[in-house]
Amino acid sequence: MWRISALLILLIVSAGFMVSSTMRWADDGEETTETIYQVSTIGALLEGVYDGVEEFGALTERGDTGIGTPEGLDGEIVILDGEVWQIRGDGAVGRIDLATRTAFAAVTVFDEDIAFDLDGPVSLADLETAIEDALPSPNHPVAVIVKGRFTNLTTRSVDAQTRPYPPLVEVTASQHLFTFDRTEGTLVGFYLPQYMAGVNVAGFHLHYLSDDRTGGGHLLDCTADRVRVTLDITPNLRLSLPESGGFAAADLSGDRSGEVNAAERGRTTG
Repeated sequence: MWRISALLILLIVSAGFMVSSTMRWADDGEETTETIYQVSTIGALLEGVYDGVEEFGALTERGDTGIGTPEGLDGEIVILDGEVWQIRGDGAVGRIDLATRTAFAAVTVFDEDIAFDLDGPVSLADLETAIEDALPSPNHPVAVIVKGRFTNLTTRSVDAQTRPYPPLVEVTASQHLFTFDRTEGTLVGFYLPQYMAGVNVAGFHLHYLSDDRTGGGHLLDCTADRVRVTLDITPNLRLSLPESGGFAAADLSGDRSGEVNAAERGRTTG
């Protein structure tokens, strides 16, 4: 049996705050790797705040696993094993210049807490349910890695945007879809509690990267054929908010769940 101690959410709003160490710091000053380091918020992204905040090279010093998007919303990002991969709007996959800045990203030092295998076919909804059933509580953030074979996998990416930046729902209305009938690779991302809506995507937020590094993107749907699921419960959150650009003037109030469903999950709510 594995145990989880001190599962208290630490939300540190640290606009522009920088540390040189690769360790995370809890509120008592002790080092911990059980931390999500996040740049900006999903609410800001919905508002079209795509200004660059922090270099991807600096992000890899804070975590080896995560997801995000570059400045100007130039495609989707997968950070896996400390490597930063960019899936552009045309579907091309490549390592990003680490001097490139991110508009939104979340990373962690992945430390496996839970692992299990699934034999398919398993729908995305059933995969998410299996992960939720494996968690001791729905109230703590969790880093998710799902590696193996998939069928009927659909992802999206978007083209780079120019100022004045349009809202995210306008950009994703013309998103590029990519389908994979049969593919082997890794889903990377996070499960986040509902109370974190507006800060990040509540529920699951996953990106995909194929093993041969020829495809990927923001996950919209898939069927898991045979996969290994590994989960890292990360009770600490460090949030770095932009000091410049459009963040300060953005209207981040109100319920944005409908926009999140449209922009991030490719569906609308009635």
